[in-house]
Amino acid sequence: MSFRTVFGISVPQIKDTFKYDDALKVCMEETLHRFNPWWNEAYQTPGVLRETYVARLLSLKETRDIVLVTGLRRVGKTTLIYQVISALINSKSVEPERVFYVSLDNLALKQHTIAEIVDEYRRAQSIKHNELVYLFLDEVQSRTNYELELKNLYDMGYSKIYASGSGSLEISMRSPYLTGRQRVIHVSPLNFTEYLMFKGLQDSPADAHLYPALTEEYALNGGIPEYVKTGDINYIQALLDTIIYRDIAGVHGIRNPERIGDVLTLIAQSVGSPLSIRKISRVLGISKDEVSRLVSLFVEANLIYLVEKDGKVSERKAAPKKIYLSDTGFFAALTENINKGALMENLAYLTLRNSGTVRYQRIGGKEVDFVIKNRAWESKYRDNITEDDIKNLLTLKGVKDRTVITRNRTGEMEGVKMKPLWKIIREQNEKV
Repeated sequence: MSFRTVFGISVPQIKDTFKYDDALKVCMEETLHRFNPWWNEAYQTPGVLRETYVARLLSLKETRDIVLVTGLRRVGKTTLIYQVISALINSKSVEPERVFYVSLDNLALKQHTIAEIVDEYRRAQSIKHNELVYLFLDEVQSRTNYELELKNLYDMGYSKIYASGSGSLEISMRSPYLTGRQRVIHVSPLNFTEYLMFKGLQDSPADAHLYPALTEEYALNGGIPEYVKTGDINYIQALLDTIIYRDIAGVHGIRNPERIGDVLTLIAQSVGSPLSIRKISRVLGISKDEVSRLVSLFVEANLIYLVEKDGKVSERKAAPKKIYLSDTGFFAALTENINKGALMENLAYLTLRNSGTVRYQRIGGKEVDFVIKNRAWESKYRDNITEDDIKNLLTLKGVKDRTVITRNRTGEMEGVKMKPLWKIIREQNEKV
């Protein structure tokens, strides 16, 4: 008996009783069953439950919109999707067979369109095209024409679509095909409360005396789930390499990918300072245009955030931008000597951005780290606060709330509050 390879699986060639197309269907159906174990058995919720995101995603299940789940690579999007699926099934409001998950970068499915895969799912579960199903399409950015394919699925109706992917997906989904048809949920690294859960600790007011040290530990480790569990710096380095060589160099055809790492390293060493494209260009001997392009690609890949100067639109666009890493755990892989002040300022930014658009202010050479509407913060992360530390805050006009971010000191000085970073973090986590 001779064999033919179908999706990497050898299947027998029996001319009259087992056609090639039938073999394809058998292989695809087997693959889909492996992706969806809840069709055949009880399903347990995987990982540490990220309740806030699960609740947010479930709240959109009655809407027609395509829900786009995006964020940094390895931030836990797939696990989160499985948690949403588990919640749907365990609620008893949705039959397990009407919930479909597929990772679209699977080699066994590469030659099939998304529509064909969904059709095969409906056929395998004997679900009519006018019956509602829940579709969870992971790694959707691996498909060249996914925007059009998602639009077609949306237009046909009878399906609630959750699509997920990393990096540039959020930007590329700003497509005319999906205008008015999508909701974006950006998944961030673990917040402090989630970090404690992953470490097997509880967020308890009784342990407040431990929070300064735990906050510093959190800042060093960051919030990438697998790194939090293992502490293996090689994992973070491998993640950065994947983003640099696959998501940036590979997708955008950059011939010298080592330059990408060099630029990112210089950025990590300049966190909290206005970005100087000219300086990076001069140090590395590459053009300013290339540096600017790489910075844009870092933003697209969710590696960094750019912070504009506060003011009119013209001022914001003309002034240099400050840069912060999207996860503080990256410092360990990008810098030999971590600057504690910059590290904690980065963590402060990641915390405050949950309250609104963060900008910085510079007046007459005096800079204030963070401004959100009529509130301002200066990051010092120490407890010996002096009048010199608050003078920049006092120069701001139209600001009603001024705060110096400390390590553990509280109180007030000339109307400026002093608040520990750990307390600000906990307050923000409670609001999310």
